[in-house]
Amino acid sequence: MTEPLTAAVIVSLFFSEAIKEGGKALTKGVTDTFAQLVNTIREKFRAEGMEGLLKRAENDPTQKNKEKLQDELQTQMDADETFTNKLKELVQQLQAQDESIRQVVLSEIELTGDLKAKDISQKAKRAGSVEQEMVKGVKAINIDLGNLNQEA
Repeated sequence: MTEPLTAAVIVSLFFSEAIKEGGKALTKGVTDTFAQLVNTIREKFRAEGMEGLLKRAENDPTQKNKEKLQDELQTQMDADETFTNKLKELVQQLQAQDESIRQVVLSEIELTGDLKAKDISQKAKRAGSVEQEMVKGVKAINIDLGNLNQEA
């Protein structure tokens, strides 16, 4: 059973370091499919008069701007089944084309309070290269982590 496609998944892909680095290790098919994904989102936001929100997030990818983009993208996905299906198709193509697995949990989070994270697991069950990051670039007053597991 595949997990449902959410705006959080798309925004995570959209700002993925692996993709932004020009796809050095990615195949042409992956970079072309990613470009189609970005263009599909850009066209939808342009048609809805929300292109400024997308540009702001691209030019200044702060957590706040990413969250606003994610909220609007989810709104558009909830309202337009055809758009959502196109995004699903492109994400499935990306997953099928890329032999590497990259999993990131708790990345680039900045809090003015405490962070508690418990019972987080990452598992990769297919062939290909695997890159897993559990905690990266996290800033908080106190960080309480427990039962973090990675398997490949």
